[in-house]
Amino acid sequence: MSDSLSTGGDLQHVPVMPNEVVENLITESSGTYLDATINGAGHAELMMTHLTDTGRLIGLDRDGQAVQRARTRLDRFGESRVTVVQSDYARLAAVCRELGETEIHGVLFDLGLSSVQLDDPNRGFGYSNVGPLDLRFDPDEGESAAAWLQRATESQIRDVLYRFGEEPKAKSIARAIVQNRQKSPIDTTADLWNLLSSVVGSRMPQLGRTAARVWQALRIQVNAELNSLPTGLHDAIDLLAQGGRIVVIAYHSLEDRIVKDTFREAARLCTCPPIYPQCVCGANTRGRVVTRRVLRPSTEEIAANSRARSARMRVFEKDVLKSERGAA
Repeated sequence: MSDSLSTGGDLQHVPVMPNEVVENLITESSGTYLDATINGAGHAELMMTHLTDTGRLIGLDRDGQAVQRARTRLDRFGESRVTVVQSDYARLAAVCRELGETEIHGVLFDLGLSSVQLDDPNRGFGYSNVGPLDLRFDPDEGESAAAWLQRATESQIRDVLYRFGEEPKAKSIARAIVQNRQKSPIDTTADLWNLLSSVVGSRMPQLGRTAARVWQALRIQVNAELNSLPTGLHDAIDLLAQGGRIVVIAYHSLEDRIVKDTFREAARLCTCPPIYPQCVCGANTRGRVVTRRVLRPSTEEIAANSRARSARMRVFEKDVLKSERGAA
C-alpha cells in the first residue's frame, strides 16, 4: 500500500445472503427478532418488511456510527417496533431483559464487516485505504491495533497472527514489527502494508492474502471477538422461543468452527436407555441444527458482491420439547 491509494470508497452496504436469512430466520411474522450485529441494517430492514405491524426488532452493534446509521435507516418503522442499542452481543441477554423481552423468535449474527466500515479510511479496517491503524468497533473502548502493536512482545504478536490469522509467516512478521517499531512506529495502514511488503515481497496476490490474514488477526485481537461469540450464541439459544431460530453468517474458519461446535453441542441428544427416569449421560439438548451442511452464497450473488465470497451460514432451531429425552 502507498499513500497514493484511495482514501475513500463506496459507502453502500449490501447485505449478504439476504433471501437465505429471511427464509431461515422468520418463523413467526408477529414475533420479536434480534439482529445481534445490525451494522448497516440491510438485513434488519429486510426482516422488518416480512413482519406484521406487531412484529418487533431489537438491533445491537458495538460500533456507535453503525448504530446511528441503523436508526436512520429503520426510522420509518417507528420507535415502538425497532430499538437499536450500542452493545456487544455478549450482552444480548442483559439488553433484552432491560427492554422487557424474555423470549425471542429469532436471532441473526452477521459476523462480517460492512462495506461502510471497510471503506472508511478513518477506521483502518480496509488495507487498501490509507488511514489510522485502529480496527476497533468502538473507538472509545480498549486500545487501537497501532497501540497494541507498539507494546506487545514479539511472541504475543506472533501468537496472535498465527492463531487468529492462521498466517504462515507470523514469526517473521512479528520479528520485523518489533525490530522496526522503535524507529518507525506502525501508526497507519500504510505503515503496516509497507512492513508486510518488506517481509513477504510486493508481488500480488501474495501480499494481499498476507495482509488480509494480518488485518483479520489484529481486528479479532483488539475487539476480543472470539471471546464474545460463544457467550452470545449460548445466551441467544436460552432466549429463543420454542421453534425459534438462530442464523449465523461467518466469514472465516475460526468463527465458523465456534458456531459449528456450539450448535453441535446444543443439539447433542440424550443416549440414556428409555427406562431411565431422567438423563444421566450429561446431554444438554436444546434444539437441532437445521443446516446439515453449511450454506454458501450463490455464484450470482458472489458475482454481484465479491465480499460475500467467504460467507458461510449455519442455522439452529430451538426444539427442546421434542428432544429433551433424545426424540428425533
